[in-house]
Amino acid sequence: MFRTSIRKKLMALLLAATIIPIATSMLVSDWYIKRSVTQKSISENANLLSLGTSNILNYTNTINRISLSAYNSLNTPTSLYAIIEKGAASGIDAEQFDLDNRTHLYTHLLNMFQQTKEVHQIHLEIYGEQRISYLLARGLFRRDIQPQDNPTLAPAATDPLPYVEPAHESTNYRLDWTSYVPKRQVFTLHRPIIRTPQDEVLARLSMDIRTDELFAIARQLVQSPKESLYILNRDGTIVYADDAAQIGGQLETAWSAKLLDDRSPRGHFEWKQDSFSGIIVYDSMQTQYADWLIVKQLPYDYLYEGAQAITKINTYIVACFLVVVIIATLIISFQFAKPIKRLIHSINKVQTGNFNVDIGVQGQDEIGLLARRFNDMVGKINQLINREYKLEIANKNNQLRAMQAQINPHFLNNALQSIGTLALQHGASKVYSLIHALAKMMRYSMNTSETIVPLSAEWNHAKSYLDLQQQRFGEKLNVQAAMDEAALAVKVPKMVLQPLIENYFKHGFDQQEGLGELRMAARLAGESLVLTVEDNGAGVAPERLQQLQKLLALPPQVLLEEQDSIGLSNVQARLKLYYGELAEMKVTAGEERGFRVELRIPVKGVQA
Repeated sequence: MFRTSIRKKLMALLLAATIIPIATSMLVSDWYIKRSVTQKSISENANLLSLGTSNILNYTNTINRISLSAYNSLNTPTSLYAIIEKGAASGIDAEQFDLDNRTHLYTHLLNMFQQTKEVHQIHLEIYGEQRISYLLARGLFRRDIQPQDNPTLAPAATDPLPYVEPAHESTNYRLDWTSYVPKRQVFTLHRPIIRTPQDEVLARLSMDIRTDELFAIARQLVQSPKESLYILNRDGTIVYADDAAQIGGQLETAWSAKLLDDRSPRGHFEWKQDSFSGIIVYDSMQTQYADWLIVKQLPYDYLYEGAQAITKINTYIVACFLVVVIIATLIISFQFAKPIKRLIHSINKVQTGNFNVDIGVQGQDEIGLLARRFNDMVGKINQLINREYKLEIANKNNQLRAMQAQINPHFLNNALQSIGTLALQHGASKVYSLIHALAKMMRYSMNTSETIVPLSAEWNHAKSYLDLQQQRFGEKLNVQAAMDEAALAVKVPKMVLQPLIENYFKHGFDQQEGLGELRMAARLAGESLVLTVEDNGAGVAPERLQQLQKLLALPPQVLLEEQDSIGLSNVQARLKLYYGELAEMKVTAGEERGFRVELRIPVKGVQA
């Protein structure tokens, strides 16, 4: 059914031509939007991480500068560094050292404590023959002296490089702390105090910094709850995470190994495994005291929220347009196929022999043109069929009337030949010529095999008829003829000239007085043969002339029904059947008397 239905083919073509480009456009648009959003998000987050890294670096550098104040005024006896050197010297009495320097130590540590509000507490541990520890917290100052070999103490620091301990809960560093100091989450900057240039570690200064400010900076880097941010050590230890329970532990994700193996200072990579699918963007902060990675997870479902919203809106819009397109397609296909179905229905009617069809398509397009041409074609076919049918009837009637006018024409023709022979035997040549003319007329009329003949044949037939009439009327009849040779070659319907001449003898000659004149002429005028027959007979009354003109204007079938002889109406009917409106018969009265008939016949012949 699909292969034979142009309507369904048109519907499929229109829908495909609409849906495929729209769907392709949506897919390409969705891909491009996602790609653009991803690239833009990567760029924005890389810039954001870079800014965040700078802020974190500035903040930690501030803490680091505070710790470096231990080296201020190295050559001053009461400087912190000078006091630490004394405490780390051999043979020092720890108790006496504490008594002599406690106030100075408190002052130095308090100065450090007050330089930033995020400092929770400061611990100083001097490595002499005994370990002397000092802890400053909330304005309270405590000290403790322990032997170096005390197994409960942490090993003495030997690495001259400072480092940051990830976030943890604050402790009292094993000092006897009678006053209550609330525990806070802190990260600790451990700075060894070294004797240069030997890099000998004399003491360790530990600053516990509350995580509030650091974590506030980190949280500014997160723009959505769906994003995740980590600050990591290079060994994978979590310095900061959105989930506080993860802080201090190891990052155990499938993508962390790839991240830690990548030594690039910054970058991003795509990850589509396990429970995470999205983009990892990272930046790094490398200092003497910290080697951190600031890492941000951007899941695809978050990245593509805007794109998905746009896609959803586009989908709704496209769906609405598709409904309109489908409705329009159905209407167009039905409207397109409707006149074609009418045309097919009309063709089926014509196929059964019914030529009275009219498609009735009013459109100005190609289908409308086809329908109008089909109507014209069927009309012409119907006209041709009617014309041929009616011509055949007219010719048959002419033949019958001609035969009815004669008794046993074959016998009469044979009899005329016998009489003509007898006339010659008796020397009556004039009688023979008249009999011969009459025989020629009978043979011409009896020959029904030709319906279209040259005008010359018609003229010969008319001359035979005129010979008989000339013999009848003698000197009372004057015949004049002006026949062009080119005109005589034009083919015309049989029996169109003699009936016009006979009309004169039937209606005009008997009623006139004096010499009767009959003038005939044939000439070519453009694309037409002009044939005239004019007499000086009794003529016709104006009322009768009007009746005759109205009669000749009737359709051919009416003329054939109205006629009672082979006369003007018969000639006019056959001319209309052969040539349609291209042929013309004019009947007029003379200026004083007489009657004139003019025929205009197309030179190109019978109308197709």
